[in-house]
Amino acid sequence: MILTIKPFGTVDPTILAQLQQELTSFGTVRLAPGASVPDSFVRRKRSGYVQVQASDFEKALAEERGDRVLAVTDVDLFDRGLNFVFGHATVHDRFAVISIARFGDDGRDKLVERATKTAIHELGHTLGLYHDDANPDCVMHFSEKIEDTDRKGRAFCAKCAPAAAFTLSRLGT
Repeated sequence: MILTIKPFGTVDPTILAQLQQELTSFGTVRLAPGASVPDSFVRRKRSGYVQVQASDFEKALAEERGDRVLAVTDVDLFDRGLNFVFGHATVHDRFAVISIARFGDDGRDKLVERATKTAIHELGHTLGLYHDDANPDCVMHFSEKIEDTDRKGRAFCAKCAPAAAFTLSRLGT
């Protein structure tokens, strides 16, 4: 599988390099040139944050090459019906986005760990996986708050792993 990471906004290049390294288990990971968050994206102000609608990134990723494309941004995200989201993905498609906006208060290592778990979770959706509500340790468990992300692991559980492996095998990984 070829995974393209596309930064939007001001994302530290060293964080992108670490995330690129952490995601090599998915296959070849390449970094695309950065871009600003398009002005056309839906925005709102909530709880002191200017937030961008997560699903809008799908449009901006459409021209990027790769079997999967992951946007990484420093802007806070929201989705319909939710106050905020750490990430968003299209199930059975190739686009995902994560935000590092809420990850950095506990140091750089924690930020990269949280970004990695969130990226794996969102990429899992692009591989056809849904939330694993029964297993809070599985990377596919929904993170309602940062403590949920910190608690869960980085790997797909025994229930989720076969489905992810099947799709990855079809992509040549």
